[in-house]
Amino acid sequence: MKKLLLTLITCSAFIVNAQASLGEMMKENGIDWILGSWKAEQDGNTMALSYKWSVEGHVISSHLKMGSNESFGVIGINPKSGKVEQSGFNNKGEKVTGEWMPFGDLPLLKFQTSNESGEERSMAVAFKKVDDETIELQIYSVDDSGNIASSSDYNLEMKKSK
Repeated sequence: MKKLLLTLITCSAFIVNAQASLGEMMKENGIDWILGSWKAEQDGNTMALSYKWSVEGHVISSHLKMGSNESFGVIGINPKSGKVEQSGFNNKGEKVTGEWMPFGDLPLLKFQTSNESGEERSMAVAFKKVDDETIELQIYSVDDSGNIASSSDYNLEMKKSK
C-alpha cells in the first residue's frame, strides 16, 4: 500500500511539474502561424525562411537562406529554464544562439552569432502576421548590454511559399 501511494504521489508530482510542449505554447499564444516556408525578394536577392516541426510538437527546425548566406538551427524549450531557445550554425562556421520571447504582442527572436575568434554580433527579429499569406519581419539592433532598440532598423515583408 505504501509503495502504491508513493508511486501515485510521484506520478502526480511529475504531471503537475510537466511543462507545456512547444506546440501547446505556440497554440496558446496564437503564434503557430509562423510555421511554414516564407520568401521575400529585395534588391534582386531572394530570402527564404522556414520553420518546420522536426519532432512534432517539441522541436522546430529553422532554415534561412539569403544570397550566399545560409543557416540552420533547432528551436525547443530548455527544460531547466523553461525558455524557448534556438541554437544552430551558419555556412560561415559561426554558432548562432538565441531566445524566443514576447515583444509586445509579437514573437521575437533575440540572437547572437559567435565566430572562431570569439567576435559576437547581436540582433533581434520580431514577427508580425499581416494575413494568412504574409508576415513582416521587424529587424532591431541590440546593444552590448543586450537591450533591444526601441524602433526597428528596417522591416521586410515575406510571402508564404508552397
